[in-house]
Amino acid sequence: MIRSLLFVPGDSESKLQKARQIAADALILDWEDAVLPQNKVLARKRSLDFLSGQASSDTILLIRINPAPSPFFAEDCLALESILPNAILLGKCQSVSEVHQLNEFLTQRDADNRVRIYPQVESALAILNVFAIATSCPRVAGLTFGAEDFSADMGITRTEGEIELLYARSALVTACRAAGRDAIDSPCLEWKALEKLRADTRAARNMGFSGKLAIHPAQVPVINEIFSPSAVEVERARRILAAFSASSSGVLTVDGSMVDEAVVRRARQILEMAGESFS
Repeated sequence: MIRSLLFVPGDSESKLQKARQIAADALILDWEDAVLPQNKVLARKRSLDFLSGQASSDTILLIRINPAPSPFFAEDCLALESILPNAILLGKCQSVSEVHQLNEFLTQRDADNRVRIYPQVESALAILNVFAIATSCPRVAGLTFGAEDFSADMGITRTEGEIELLYARSALVTACRAAGRDAIDSPCLEWKALEKLRADTRAARNMGFSGKLAIHPAQVPVINEIFSPSAVEVERARRILAAFSASSSGVLTVDGSMVDEAVVRRARQILEMAGESFS
């Protein structure tokens, strides 16, 4: 399960070196928004050097490439001919055809479909196409939400609680769940405000997201904590499954609450997230 995905500017040697020590589930080496046009070549070189030195790492490594319609997309693909990451984050993806462009490139170099694709949904058009994007090819492992670009595209003024983004987030999560894909929430840009991050991350988990993007190493422990079941949740899930297994009824009561198949299914999910199984 990928809980935390930390962006690392691909052109920053110091940040790439520091990233080796960070306990994020995944690192995203960024060739898109975090890198100025004049530094794209440098970002590709430094990122590929980093990839070469991380062959035995347990951390999932992604590269965020530039959008398919951009003039940098073809150059990004050419740079990846020598070495491929675990996955590619496709920036500002708006349609199935853009995913297919990337998949066509990958198919020529990765016939076993080992490299995954994470389209980033960041516009009104992308939200309208979100289920089609999620199911566009077997390589798509999940979708990520880009709240900043989406807000700009929509002319949204965000307020506390971000009710303005509820529809977009709900549409993305619903599409991902229906397609069996991961749903990754947008990063919190106020990286020093860890309590705000905590609240935002909890809200994302409650909505059904499976992970969250990060822009600073300090955000990673908070994201990992909240997207991991608490000891209280795990213990309750154990009690639910034990009671259900011992019962001859399809409906019973645990801790004063009704338990049926839907509650049992959620309990199994919690134990799976905790790395446990229940037979």
